[in-house]
Amino acid sequence: MGVPGRAGLVLAAVLVAAAALAVFAPTLGHGFVNWDDDAYVYANPMFHPITAEGVGRIVSHFYYYAYIPVTLLSHAADVAIWGLNPRGHHATNILLHAANAVWVLLLGLLLLRAGPSPSALAGMSLAALLFGVHPLRAESVSWISDRKDLLCAFFFLPALAAYIQYARRRGSGREGSWWVVTFLLFVLAVLSKSTAVVFPFLALLLDWLWLRRPGDAAGRARLLLEKIPFFVVSLGIAALSLSQAPNALRAYAVSHLSVAEGYFFPFYSVIFALYKTLLPVHLEPIYPRVALGPMIACAVLVAAITALTVWQAFRGRPGPALAWLGYLLLLLPNVFGLSSGMQPVADRYSYLSTIGFFLLLGAAVSWAWERGGARRLAAVAGCGALIAASAAATLSQSAHWRSSISLWEYVVASSPPRPDYADAYLNLGTAYAQSGRNADARRVLGRAAAIDPGRADVLENLGVIQYGEGDRERAAASFRSATLADPRLAVAFYNLAIVSDELGRNAEALEAMTRAARLGSRDALDALKSYKPRP
Repeated sequence: MGVPGRAGLVLAAVLVAAAALAVFAPTLGHGFVNWDDDAYVYANPMFHPITAEGVGRIVSHFYYYAYIPVTLLSHAADVAIWGLNPRGHHATNILLHAANAVWVLLLGLLLLRAGPSPSALAGMSLAALLFGVHPLRAESVSWISDRKDLLCAFFFLPALAAYIQYARRRGSGREGSWWVVTFLLFVLAVLSKSTAVVFPFLALLLDWLWLRRPGDAAGRARLLLEKIPFFVVSLGIAALSLSQAPNALRAYAVSHLSVAEGYFFPFYSVIFALYKTLLPVHLEPIYPRVALGPMIACAVLVAAITALTVWQAFRGRPGPALAWLGYLLLLLPNVFGLSSGMQPVADRYSYLSTIGFFLLLGAAVSWAWERGGARRLAAVAGCGALIAASAAATLSQSAHWRSSISLWEYVVASSPPRPDYADAYLNLGTAYAQSGRNADARRVLGRAAAIDPGRADVLENLGVIQYGEGDRERAAASFRSATLADPRLAVAFYNLAIVSDELGRNAEALEAMTRAARLGSRDALDALKSYKPRP
């Protein structure tokens, strides 16, 4: 590789990083949002203050059903450096994303086996640019709490690059250090987000479809043996994660599904991320439920795409199969609940899983570039237009994440008033309340209670607003409805006891305070010790 090639590679990397930084630079002026940013950053008890004991707890404990110590340590480091100034937390996300876009470029060049030749550099630079400014990246980069996807990719992508270097040196006696680097990066990736547990399966897929692999049985056995440490880590993390959240396979958002819908829904999840990649419009942090018909149609489509790409692989064109099967592998942990938490579909699940499609596009552009003429012009012009349109859409999409109010106002305004969106109304109502807009908060929370009467947290928050406005009777009714909707919501019983006492309903106050204490409310327990009914 000559100097011009290296200079071109450096220039391309700088261009890719600069584009990603420029598109997301406006998020430096954004704040925290009331959607997990409290749990992961500004109200996380493990690093407020940061102590050795807190760091030890990060390393030794699961947090919200996930073992992600590397991600939590990165948040703790930001708190130590920036405090609760969101600018620094956003800066870390932006820098990680810019680095990941460069990794996409380098990984593509490695897979093409071409080095920084003009055609390869042009194709993979355009692919990395499109990845870096694609609207689906807005959620992962603009949302501080999605650090886990950025950090996982930051280690996962170079782990793949290191594995490719290892595989190409396999049997030469010079591959040992590359295996060690691969394993260490893989461990860091899986400790950032459990999605990375699929790494050894993806490595085998690379062996099968793309890399030089032994033709004898003994050589194929070595391919499996060298990955045993990877499988041990992956299976261990997966088993521990599922044991922490035994109901993960029936996440909240799919708990309503019938047996048939539960079977077909994963196929919808697969096509959903692909569809949003190809047509990134109407992007939201929350998506509605779907009927059985679209799920079945998606299952047929997944089967057809899988058959077509595998057939192409057997005909000597493995690229589409590698991109598609790698996409399926990387989506599996989210689709089947290992790391998806409350949501079975989300923009952020596309961050790592769709990279293969961008690399496939880069390979196509490289092919067109080599042929020159109209093909080269069409490929470059088409990609340039896509990149420009994507950058503009991403700037608009990321602006919705400026604050809790701007985010949830956008969702509420663009979404139908149905139970699927009760969380959006709840979050908007609490954001209004925190900014002193109590009338708006009451209106929005009332709307949430109307579209989903069974949401105890909505009713409880509505009661708090009504109580703050001096409407004790309505507050008592809301707290009472909340306890009926969720008999284990201690805060609702506690608040009902407070307002009932002020209304002179001594029996109801005592009963509610007792229930709150039994449910674990320390405030209720302390209040019972000194409780004296009002005359």
